[in-house]
Amino acid sequence: MIDAFKIYSRKRLQINMIIIFLLYSLYSLPFISPYFVYGHFSHLVNYNSSDMGIGKKYFILQQTDPEYIKPNEPSKIMFSIQDYQGRDVNDIIVSVEIYSSTTGERLAVFPWKFLDIGDFEVAHTFTENGNYQVVLSILDDNEKTEQSQIINTIPPERVILNDNMNCDCERAVFNISVTESFGIIFGSVVYASVLGVVAIVGAVLVWMYLSRRKDQLTSVSNDEFIKYCVLFLAVGASIVHFAVTPGHAGLKIAYSIFLISAAGGQLLYGIMYLFLIYSDDKLVLKKSDKNYVSKEYYKKSLIYNWCGLTGSLVLIFLYTYTLFFPPPLSPNPYPEDLSIGGIIAKSLEIVLVVGIIYLMKSEKKRYKNSIEKTSDSKNT
Repeated sequence: MIDAFKIYSRKRLQINMIIIFLLYSLYSLPFISPYFVYGHFSHLVNYNSSDMGIGKKYFILQQTDPEYIKPNEPSKIMFSIQDYQGRDVNDIIVSVEIYSSTTGERLAVFPWKFLDIGDFEVAHTFTENGNYQVVLSILDDNEKTEQSQIINTIPPERVILNDNMNCDCERAVFNISVTESFGIIFGSVVYASVLGVVAIVGAVLVWMYLSRRKDQLTSVSNDEFIKYCVLFLAVGASIVHFAVTPGHAGLKIAYSIFLISAAGGQLLYGIMYLFLIYSDDKLVLKKSDKNYVSKEYYKKSLIYNWCGLTGSLVLIFLYTYTLFFPPPLSPNPYPEDLSIGGIIAKSLEIVLVVGIIYLMKSEKKRYKNSIEKTSDSKNT
């Protein structure tokens, strides 16, 4: 009967682990995007961003800042002109035009200009919601001998935007959307999805906790309840770190490696703690009183707790540091902005630190009680 119960418990543990990993995988994968900007931009390809090859020589990447442009908000349209091998293009002459997709009217034009390198930006303020088309024109090489005549002149307005008749040039057309609320809606959906993942993981852990208490037919101690909370906080922080990885990957590849490593470490810590919860403590005294714990179990939990505590404190310190100083290896000379993802992750980690410290003190006390009880038993 006892062996059958152990087999049943082992199978339940395996099923619980599979459920957690499936839910985690299904909800985490959408946040990991494989598409990177290879130009000199600090973000991933996303809204109001595009790339296009024109002619036999040029490959152009385009982005906006901010990513979600609102009406009457100052914005920048950024370009990175490269060749098809991803190398910078030098000594080119370009012009930029902005058209309304609704009326076809040309709203702004930036005259022909000589550039030492193909990375540049133009500033513009869109006054209304809607879709717009941005035309980038690049003068062909054979026309550079006449650059003194064309520089600072304005190309004629056209109906067919990529038409290069009467102009020895290559043209690329990019679409830009200006909206008042899309950025807020999109960001809310992303963060709601992240919180949804955390909530589902929490629900699964609650179900596991209640099932374990029911199987034992006795009340589970407060320490075991805190262990489930620590497990939830570690996995929750891991999910948030995975979710914010794409937003940092384009800034520096080392940042994405660090965030994935931090998320993986927290996930591993949570999994190991799950095995610690389900592990059998062979101490005879514990069968009658849960205030006692064996030396082997105490050592194992002490290692896990120190790993979790040290890792969490390091992550909290690094995030706090980046709010006041430029992050290490950052290409930008200014601190990070306070973000919702960062607030969620650090809040989970701060509570995680409190829970770990509580468990370390509690289990140390239980171990001392076990030594004293064992000693008294031998003396008697």
